This record gives sequence, structure tokens and C-alpha cells, in this order.
Amino acid sequence: MAMAHTLEDVRSYWNEYVNDIEVTEFPRGSDEFFAALERYRYDKIDYLRDYVGFDRYAGKKVLEIGCGVGHDLMQFARAGADVSARDLTENAVELATKNLAREGFSGDIRQGNAEALDFPDGTFDVVYSHGVLHHTVDTEKSIGEVHRVLKPGGEAIIMLYNRNSWLAFVAWISGTNIEHADKDAPIIRKYSTRECRAMFRKYSDVSIHVDRFPKRTLKFDNLFGKLNNYLLVPFFEILPDAIRRPLGWHIMIRANK
Repeated sequence: MAMAHTLEDVRSYWNEYVNDIEVTEFPRGSDEFFAALERYRYDKIDYLRDYVGFDRYAGKKVLEIGCGVGHDLMQFARAGADVSARDLTENAVELATKNLAREGFSGDIRQGNAEALDFPDGTFDVVYSHGVLHHTVDTEKSIGEVHRVLKPGGEAIIMLYNRNSWLAFVAWISGTNIEHADKDAPIIRKYSTRECRAMFRKYSDVSIHVDRFPKRTLKFDNLFGKLNNYLLVPFFEILPDAIRRPLGWHIMIRANK
């Protein structure tokens, strides 16, 4: 029987791998590096800016769990939010801090564990996490921590992977890695929309939006990349939305405490 992965396994993996780093050859931490990754992110995840509405959170206390290099944290900071972030890896803390500082922003950006956040109850107006909590050892415990640190009436904005998606199916049938071309994250959980609602049962006003369809990729220079670019992308562009929508890779959850 395979051994269960630990939080240290997760930390080690994400300390080594920067998300989407395959799409740029600029030196890590340079202005060009951050700019290239930001362009790629919001082209690939083309719904995100409109869905989140970063500019609505001016003056709000915002926590991001799993900030990576800080692209989304930067959007909140540009909008005038009071930003904090916790990431499992020292690499992300260093890069996100440097990224925000390029534009004169700063925040409380430190290493931390989503399953045991180092904040008092009721600290934040918004807790945001995009594509992170399905990588931790105990996703439900993390969602409970989000609830705990939110102020009464505060908003959680969380993305989890969709088990019933086009990408989950393609990865399964082809044996393709999801996170990086040469190696996958040690923990990758996928959920149905029903399971997501169950995990957010302590919250009120829970809404779910399924999105993230095939886009041209520079990240995977292999058979999967070619099939994605020349078959899946045009196919999904002609699908009726009623058929396409449930197959999105991202389950976006908005909920209030």
C-alpha cells in the first residue's frame, strides 16, 4: 500500500516548482519574469478577473492562502486592499514579496499552513484561495480555518478542481500530469460540485461557478499540448454553453460566514 503524502512532501514539491514557470526563460524574480507569468495566467484563466472583481475590495482586509508568486495578491493590492498571505513555501513568500514591492506594495506575507492559520478568529473581510486547498493534507480542515478567520459576514472565494471536468478526463485517459509536465504534485484532490457544497455547509449564501476550459498552452510541449491546442480548444469553442459549462476544470465557490 502506498504511503500517504505529508505536508512536508507538499512543501518540498511547491518549493521546487513555480506554477507556469515553463512559459518563460527570464531570470527568476526579474521584472520580465513576473510580467510574463502574469500575462500567461490571465490569458489561461480568462474568467478570473471578472469573476473575482478584485477592484471591489478597496479598503478590505484580504487574506490569500497559497499566494504563489503573488499575481492575484497583486490585483487586490492594486485595488487598495489591505493584503496578507500565507504560503507553505519560503520560495513563494520571497517571490510574492518581491513581486508586490516592484510596484510599491507590501503586505503581511509569511510562511503558514492552511490547516492551522496563525490569525485570531474573525480577522478578515475576505479569504481568497485559488487552486491551493485541494493540494493540502486535509482540505476540509483548511476550509474550516477559512471560516474561523473570517469576520461575521465575511466572504470566502475558493477554487477547487472539478472531478467531472475535461482536464481530469484527459489526464486520466492519457496519463498526463496536471501540474507540471515532468512531475505532478504529491496531493491533487478533485471534487464534484455536490461535494463542494457539503464542505461549505457551515457557510451561508454559497454559490458555485464552474469554469476554465481549454486554452492554447505553452506549458506542455508534448502530445497533450498538441492535442489541447489543435483539437480540444476549437472543439470546446463550438460546444453549447449548457454542455460545456459543467465540464470546466475549476469550481469557484463564493460563500459568506
